[in-house]
Amino acid sequence: MARFGVKEVADVIFYNLLTNKAELFLDTLKLSNLENAAETVYANGGKGAPRLVSWDFGRTATFNVQDALLNPKAISMQAGTELENKIETIYERVVAVSVDDTGNSKISLEQIPDEGSVEIYESADGYSHDKEVTKGSIVINGKDLEIPAASLAVGKKVIVYFSYQTVSEAEVITLSSDKFGGFYRVVGKTLWRSEATGKDEKVQIVLPKVKISSAFTLTMQPDGDPSVFDMNLDVMKAPDSTDMVKIVRY
Repeated sequence: MARFGVKEVADVIFYNLLTNKAELFLDTLKLSNLENAAETVYANGGKGAPRLVSWDFGRTATFNVQDALLNPKAISMQAGTELENKIETIYERVVAVSVDDTGNSKISLEQIPDEGSVEIYESADGYSHDKEVTKGSIVINGKDLEIPAASLAVGKKVIVYFSYQTVSEAEVITLSSDKFGGFYRVVGKTLWRSEATGKDEKVQIVLPKVKISSAFTLTMQPDGDPSVFDMNLDVMKAPDSTDMVKIVRY
């Protein structure tokens, strides 16, 4: 009987159940673990109430994958929404120094701010809000903010808050209160190493129907290891059979 060492992580493809088209390919996984479980009940009787007969039921399987890299499409699938490309509002904060502009003060920005979005505060250290510049005195002229010297002296350090619109379409992932991860067919491709030959043999793991967990975490911290991205899949029974998992060595 052939025996194998199992170690190599799988590459995984997600297929849309309705269109049968591939929607996502992951080849940077750190783990791809297939876990199986079942429940058991027993008939107990006689002296000492030993177990006499057992029944197994409620088979469950989970396929847990962890990606070393963030894939926006994977996040949108967990959120149950589509990736969108559209013009989007960006919120910005900059620290600047007002310069002379024919007797008035001017602050130059890198973007064109939205009308009515600009707030300016004088700040000695670039963090505290010492004095707010009167909003009605701020004139937006393209990327420049023009303020009368009576409202803001030349040479003052300021904090500017504003919003602007992206000049090209941005990629947007939206989490909605009424949208959740959907159902897919998943195929994993990996290698098992033969004990007899020491050579790797190809293995395919087919999950006819899985439900993507809607829960995920984005860990952003300056120390420690880079963030990893977990996707937990609940394996369902195939719609047209009792199959849940098929492992093919070829």
